[in-house]
Amino acid sequence: MQRIARGIPRYGVDIRERDLPQETEQSRALNFNKGCYIGQEIVERIRSRGSVHRKFTGFVAADGASITPGAKISVGDKEVGEITSVTSLRNGHERRVALGYIRRESGVPGKEVEVGAARAVVSGLPFQKI
Repeated sequence: MQRIARGIPRYGVDIRERDLPQETEQSRALNFNKGCYIGQEIVERIRSRGSVHRKFTGFVAADGASITPGAKISVGDKEVGEITSVTSLRNGHERRVALGYIRRESGVPGKEVEVGAARAVVSGLPFQKI
């Protein structure tokens, strides 16, 4: 629960083999001065050319809404992401919060999105004032 509230991804759950380091918002973990390593070329190419198309971020479910890991995120009729982790935070009242990936153009904090059949709002990480 605290891991999700702090916006810390877990390898194997929130960070999978197909996710690029820059997508995970963990750029502090990258060392561009280190010698050769597997995946170095793509990591450097992304750094030199700009940004990636997806980003790791938070979501706050609408009151009473239930969201689950693996749920697809959409804006209108367009699928724009996927939920990876979900928990409930209790601070006076219970709120469902989630972590996941969303396309950068749709991942603006405060933007309302659909997560499966539920509604949610994109949130920056770590979660604040919930």
